[in-house]
Amino acid sequence: MLTRYSFWTGLVGLATLVAMAGSAVAADSARLATYRQDGETSYALSLTADMPNKEVDAVDVVVLFDTSASQQGAYRETAIESLKALIAGLRPSDRVQVVAVDLNARPLNKDFAAAADPAVAEALTALGQQAPLGTTDLGAALDAAVKQFEMAESGSRAIVYIGDGISMANLLDAPTLAPLVAKMQAARVPVSSYAVGPETDPQLLAVLANQTGGNVYIGEPMVWQDEAAGVTDARAREENTRNADVAGKALAGWSRAAVMWPSKAQVPDVLGQVYPTSIPPLRADRDTILVGRTPADLTASVELTVQAAGADGMPVDLAWAATPEASGPDHAFLVSLVDGASRDGGITLPTVGVAGLAEVARMKGAQADQLTMLAQRAIASGDRAGALRIVQTVLQSDPGNVQARTVQNALEGAPADLPPAGFEPDGPVPGETVVVQPPADPAPIPADGAIILNNDPVVSAAPLPPAEPGLLERRGADGTFLDEVEQERIVYQRVLETEVQNTVRDARERMANEPQIAIQDLKLALENVSRAANLDPTTRAELEDKLQIALREAIRQASLKDELDALRNEELAAAAEAKQLNAQLQQRIDRISQLMNRFNALMDERRYVEAEEVAAVVEELDPNGVTPRVAALWARHKRHDYLQQVARSARHNAAWDTMYQIELSHIPFPDNPPIVYPDASVWEELTKRRKGVYEVDLASEGEAERRIYSALRQPLREPMDFVEQPLRDVVTILSETYDIPIQFDTAALDAVAASPDVEVSIQISNVSLKSALELMLKNAGAEALTYIVDNEVLLITTLEEAETRLQVKVYPVADLVMPIENIGMMGGGGGMMGGGGGGMRSVPPTGLPHATLRPGQTRHLPTRLVSLAGPDAQA
Repeated sequence: MLTRYSFWTGLVGLATLVAMAGSAVAADSARLATYRQDGETSYALSLTADMPNKEVDAVDVVVLFDTSASQQGAYRETAIESLKALIAGLRPSDRVQVVAVDLNARPLNKDFAAAADPAVAEALTALGQQAPLGTTDLGAALDAAVKQFEMAESGSRAIVYIGDGISMANLLDAPTLAPLVAKMQAARVPVSSYAVGPETDPQLLAVLANQTGGNVYIGEPMVWQDEAAGVTDARAREENTRNADVAGKALAGWSRAAVMWPSKAQVPDVLGQVYPTSIPPLRADRDTILVGRTPADLTASVELTVQAAGADGMPVDLAWAATPEASGPDHAFLVSLVDGASRDGGITLPTVGVAGLAEVARMKGAQADQLTMLAQRAIASGDRAGALRIVQTVLQSDPGNVQARTVQNALEGAPADLPPAGFEPDGPVPGETVVVQPPADPAPIPADGAIILNNDPVVSAAPLPPAEPGLLERRGADGTFLDEVEQERIVYQRVLETEVQNTVRDARERMANEPQIAIQDLKLALENVSRAANLDPTTRAELEDKLQIALREAIRQASLKDELDALRNEELAAAAEAKQLNAQLQQRIDRISQLMNRFNALMDERRYVEAEEVAAVVEELDPNGVTPRVAALWARHKRHDYLQQVARSARHNAAWDTMYQIELSHIPFPDNPPIVYPDASVWEELTKRRKGVYEVDLASEGEAERRIYSALRQPLREPMDFVEQPLRDVVTILSETYDIPIQFDTAALDAVAASPDVEVSIQISNVSLKSALELMLKNAGAEALTYIVDNEVLLITTLEEAETRLQVKVYPVADLVMPIENIGMMGGGGGMMGGGGGGMRSVPPTGLPHATLRPGQTRHLPTRLVSLAGPDAQA
């Protein structure tokens, strides 16, 4: 049936494109497919809005992550991987909040945060620790998401649901769904979903997406480990992760797509009743589907206008003009689709764009095929009237169904009586004569027995074997039909037995590795056997016993596999822990080896203190080890031994030097001529004569520097009155006023982030320029400044830089070591102490003191004493 509805997937621009005046968005496209039957036209209208901005600048996303009991194992891992891909696909301007959903909604990060925020990573970690328990209340989860948007006062909003879509705690039927959809539309929140789980409800997720302007991603079938097919567990995980990444990227793109919310629509009367009764939101990345029914025969172009508003709230007029397509059997499914929409106003329409409409068409075709198979089974069981009603219902919704037409021809052409519905022939009793009545008019088909197709997919029963040749052939009235029916029943029974045997065999092959899947297959087969009609009770009991035995075995294998998996996980965890401990131990051994090599190198270099510190570090790594303790004691011992050797050597050298000096001091020398010192008046005259050059500066001092020092000592020529003026301007004024060069030490100021443009305030007078400068620079900004005289300029710099530029000055200290005293003029010593000096001291005629040593007095003095004695002594 898929080929009959494949035209929707190849949608091309067959619609008429119009450009409306005013504020209408240009190039809005539409397509109108019709099907006319019994004087009424059913149609589907596809509307595409060409929006100028395909995406919003920033969006707040609430991710509803299903943590119910159904989300376990590979399904949970795949869902988490899709969430990670979704978060990674968000832009820096987007914000996200992760909410765990089951019976309650629990935000895992308190506020909306960017994808790179640590709070989002913590939310993912907390999500991994959530146990999958309970069922899901999807309605409460959506209400909680809307409250999060309202508290955050979000602008553009989007909800992304990741789960199976089964809301067991709150079944969302049409009466419950209508107010929830209205709330989503009022809050302008599109709901997009990723359907993943062992069982999913894509129809509910599609309904939410269609009514709120969202999208739906139906997950790929889960890949399982299959040794026979060469699929390892790692390969299966990799494939599932890849599918999850694709889904997450799609969800990230859908979350930022532009959505417009209709507020007013002008639908032409020729379209009759349109569903949904309120126009759904329009998305930039897909079209919107409207269905309806009208008594008019749509042949002329139809125009439709809608007034909608985007995320910014600005109204925009949209207009479409579509030319109806010719009615054809491919559009027959629209009849049942519109019938279902008319019951609830289109609130449960799952038509999410053209793709959703194509899926609905495929489902309708699959329903028709299933009903046709039911008609064949009804024929096999003898219920020809029921089979005819089923076939007529199928042909009403799908006139082009060849298989249903064939069954109808076989039924209408049979002259035999139509047995009542549910009649099961038991076959003729041996010896009983079968009387065949002449054919009579077929009984009328009751109106209340018609089968109505709805939007819910029909779950097919166990597949039946193909009919034997002649099953649908015309039957005569010769009495052989009942025998053929019995033969068909036997064939069906054998086919069912074969299916049960195959199911049991496959389950036993899979129960060792995949017991849960085997259990599901066996339960499904057991249900099919229990519901099978026209099955001998003995055969039914035998088949049920086989399935029950296999089911118990599968349950036991599942329990055994769980125990083995738990044991294997424990062994893997223990092995991983042992491996980690070995790695840590080896790392510590390598670290100790490196430190001991460092210790040996330091010992060779006689750096004993550092070696002892390294030994202390080794002792911290190995507190109970012998090596670090011995190393510390050895380093300490070697250090003390070395210091004692050095001290002993120094003591020996000093002793010999001292003895040598003692020997030198025993060398006598005469005092002829004697050393004569002048009297006090001469020393005073010399002191006054040297006063001009008393201070000797080793650095050269030019005229410019003397002028600067002179200006600094002078009082201010005019008061300094500056209020919040740049330091650079103040310095310029002072330089011009006192005619001295003033510069800034730019490198030093940049090093402490000081600027010459810092504002200073000072009001002072009657002080020297030196004091005024010091006061001003001390309060110039956060860093205190100062000045120095260097290279013939007054340089403003930092205190640290000024301390590195010290000037060396030399002062004579002769007066300190030889104080001026009034020396007595008496000679001799009065006989005390052996006579004393031996005569009066003389003063040379020049008036200068004169002290000389004869060369003979210095030949036995050490070299350093000779150098201190002066040039005369060295001569």
